Amino acid sequence: MAKVCGDTQAYNIAGGEGTKTYAVNVIRSLRWPGAVSVAKGGKYCNIYVGDCIKKGDTMFNPTEPPEVSVDPEDGDVAVGRVEQPEPQGKDPVVAAPVVEGDGEGEEGEDA
Repeated sequence: MAKVCGDTQAYNIAGGEGTKTYAVNVIRSLRWPGAVSVAKGGKYCNIYVGDCIKKGDTMFNPTEPPEVSVDPEDGDVAVGRVEQPEPQGKDPVVAAPVVEGDGEGEEGEDA
């Protein structure tokens, strides 16, 4: 589909060298919705904003994923299990002591 937009009035160019118009030619694709070309004075611009589906083609509709399973009830008692104690116990975890090396192979020693 082609259309002329903007100011279609013909204006005289200074010096009597003809006329000039500020209209813009717009061409829209009927096959690819979203494809537009705009031209004015020998310059043009093309743009496409769409979903890559031709007009009249069947749309790609993937199947719906399976339903997500429901969350279990809060607490293990509702499921019939007994709550287990913490694996680390109630005391805080203490870091193991650092063992000093015997000095062999360290840099900075005189041989």
